[in-house]
Amino acid sequence: MLDLDSLPGDDLAVNLADTVMLAVSPPVDLLDDGHAKFWAAQALPEGARAPSAEQTKRLRSAVRELLEATVAAREPEAWAVERVNAAAAAVPTSPRLTAEGAETSWHGEDGGEIALAAVAVAAIDLVSGPRAARLRRCGAHDCSMLFVAANSRRVWCTPSLCGNRVRVARHAKKG
Repeated sequence: MLDLDSLPGDDLAVNLADTVMLAVSPPVDLLDDGHAKFWAAQALPEGARAPSAEQTKRLRSAVRELLEATVAAREPEAWAVERVNAAAAAVPTSPRLTAEGAETSWHGEDGGEIALAAVAVAAIDLVSGPRAARLRRCGAHDCSMLFVAANSRRVWCTPSLCGNRVRVARHAKKG
């Protein structure tokens, strides 16, 4: 079973969406016991702090709906689009020139949640950009995780977990 230490994605929006395991009954919410751990493990903009569990779960439901709609090639629910857009707009950004080049500067001084805005922006970038075509749901029947495939042949969220389980089951069935 996946846990917060083995989330397959390197995308902030996918990581948040994957904190609820929907293919098991009852669903398992990895944030119930791991909210702080989840945020501590993410690469967040400078100045970001962990938002409340309630805020995190509200945005997660909207992000999950956007990603699921993209995978299913359907329009996302309007409430999800509105919630993601609101989170993205709550923290203004500006480009900033540094010695290494340009970076995005997040301005959360007015109480905006930088972490939530970063997730929302990541979700918008994912579903509206070229990587949307590589967004997939794990091919294992007992997994609900989403991932962005690095190559067109990838079908499992985590080849060493779900992929291995499927291969072992297939081998056992042949034998």
